[in-house]
Amino acid sequence: MSTRIRLFALVLAVTGALLSVPSAVATGGHNASRAGHQRFVVLSTNAAKNGGPMVGFGAIHAKGTDKQINGHTDRFVFPQGSVLVRHKRVGGASTFDKHNCFGTFAEHGSWTAVSGTGAYASVSGGGTYRVAAKFIGCSRHQPPNPFELQINAVGNLTF
Repeated sequence: MSTRIRLFALVLAVTGALLSVPSAVATGGHNASRAGHQRFVVLSTNAAKNGGPMVGFGAIHAKGTDKQINGHTDRFVFPQGSVLVRHKRVGGASTFDKHNCFGTFAEHGSWTAVSGTGAYASVSGGGTYRVAAKFIGCSRHQPPNPFELQINAVGNLTF
């Protein structure tokens, strides 16, 4: 093997080893701090349940659950802690076709990380969000079926 190929193989091995070392935040280290761009995505097909499964990409990079507390506050729960988020609606629209029972809902606004627990105890930051939902259902007494909800929130976090 030539010297150039050996050097390339060594660089690949070292790079692979460095990428496989988990960060202190991912493993629950308490002295680590993180800051950066954050994206949260909530997906739900259950109109009767507020919140649902979610994922975080960025400073918090994990699968979690959105637990709605009220119309303006949610708790995002992840394996290493939780983040309390307040959101403020800026605008939106909805449509409903009563002939075929098809409806849509959209909303956008701002969000702020208010407090946290665990690895996110010192969390701060915020950004913007967008909600989009589609559903079929004519009864006011039963949840629509099917139902599709997606929430995308982007911004910056520090913890």
